[in-house]
This record gives sequence, C-alpha cells and structure tokens, in this order.
Amino acid sequence: MREKKVSIDLRIEIAAEEVVCRQNGEKAFSAPMKDFVSALADRADVRPFPEMIPDGVRFVRRRGNVVVLVVEDTPQLRTVQWLANESTVPFGKNAAYRQVRLAFPFVVSVLAFRDGGLTGFQQCFYRTAPLSQLSDPLFLPNMFNVANGHGQQCWLCLANLKVDLRALSWKDKLQEIRQHLWYAGFNKSSEVHEGNSYWSTMRQLDPRFKTVETWEKASLQNRYFPLEVEWKASGQTVGGVLDQMFGFLTPPPVTTVTHLAQLVSLLAHRNARRSSPPADEAK
Repeated sequence: MREKKVSIDLRIEIAAEEVVCRQNGEKAFSAPMKDFVSALADRADVRPFPEMIPDGVRFVRRRGNVVVLVVEDTPQLRTVQWLANESTVPFGKNAAYRQVRLAFPFVVSVLAFRDGGLTGFQQCFYRTAPLSQLSDPLFLPNMFNVANGHGQQCWLCLANLKVDLRALSWKDKLQEIRQHLWYAGFNKSSEVHEGNSYWSTMRQLDPRFKTVETWEKASLQNRYFPLEVEWKASGQTVGGVLDQMFGFLTPPPVTTVTHLAQLVSLLAHRNARRSSPPADEAK
C-alpha cells in the first residue's frame, strides 16, 4: 500500500525585527532578524582569495566587491631611501635621497581594495608583538609618508604607485605595494599635503629617533630596539579599523528589516532595468 504524501505549507515571514517560520499557517518558531542574517551569511561560501593567501596576510574581510586585508611585516633592519638633508625639494622627481639602514617593529598595513584595485583607503600602524586577534591594539608609527589625513588616522601615501593592480594576482598586488612602501623613498610629501607626517610628530618620543642619523646608529647597535619603545597608542584596534574601512566603502551589512527592504528595492530596480527593452525597440 502506497503511503500518502503529506503536503506541508512552509513559509518564512519577516515581521518588525523578527523572522518567523510558519507551518500550515501556524507559527512554528522565530528568531531575531540580525541573528538570522548572520547565520545565513555563515552558511554561504565566500572566497576572499581565488588563490593561495599571500605571505603576511593576517586577516581578510570581504563585502561585495570590497576586500580589506590586514598585512603584517615582521621586525626587520631595512635599507631604505630617505630624503637627504641637502635636498632642495621635499619630494618629487628632483628630490635627493640618502641610503640608511633603519630598524622597524611589526608594521601593520590595513589595505582596502575594490574590484582588486586600491581605493585610497589604506593605513599603516606599528606593533611590538605579532597580531593574534581583532581586538589587538595598534600604535602610531614614526614614518614619513604616513599622516593623519583623508579621514584616516594613519593614512599611508601610495599616490605614486602607478601600477594598475586590478589585473594582478593578490600575491603580486602586495608585492607591488611593499616594493613601493619600502623602496620608493621616504620624503615630505605627506607633510606638504597633509600638514605633518608621523616622522615629525613622533620624533620626541624617544631620543633615538631625534634624527635619522640617531635612528640608524641605534638600529645598527640593536636591530630589535623598536620592540622596546613605548609607542603612542592609536586608540584603535585591528577590528575597529576594518569596520571603519567598510564604513567608508560599502553599505551597512543587512541586520534590520529596513536594510532588507532597501536591498530588495535595489534588486527590483536592477531587474526592471534588465528586463526593459532598449530605447530604440520600445519606440
């Protein structure tokens, strides 16, 4: 004898800030809207990288076509190009540089991309220990080319990075950015355009940073001395900066009925445009 199939009318409704599941017209169970959306996102497959995660990437967050990376460079004694005292211009193609060897602590870069290209939202901080969680605090750096500007506390100047990063792999994107950061030359471009770089504002923090010469001398004596410096706190955490980046570049995540209604409206208008005949056919 064949079993008779039982038809179940199962519906999901959204009322106020609550998601309700109804079975045959009766309320079966419900959950808060924000919890439902969060759980739905957790069930979706999202690949921030279509390839291997590049070296130094500690955190990745993606929302739509925006990806924000948190990149950590370990403490190193670096050979860099530093604006020479005798340079007649503060930056540009006629600026003069000298080569110096300087010790750095952990350097944390937070970089925002849209469709694989830079957005102008990128920041650079210091730490004296490796990153381990989003609540880790960040310190202000003492670098040329990093300043409080463009609505960002530690904006990193990458204005002269002329390479179009969109077509590159993520590994090559970060290689181009690191190459520009460490080898393009530290100069006063941020001081001219933003008022002050963190090199100027942090030079009184420790006697070893009074001049680039004293910094180099201390670096050659102890390449890890920056890990002992009491760097000034930025008041920000890794997670806080990530949230700030997305606040600049994307709509808020869907957590309320209003957000969901806005999203449905947007999709409806997109579909209407797609289904509309071209102007010449509509005549």
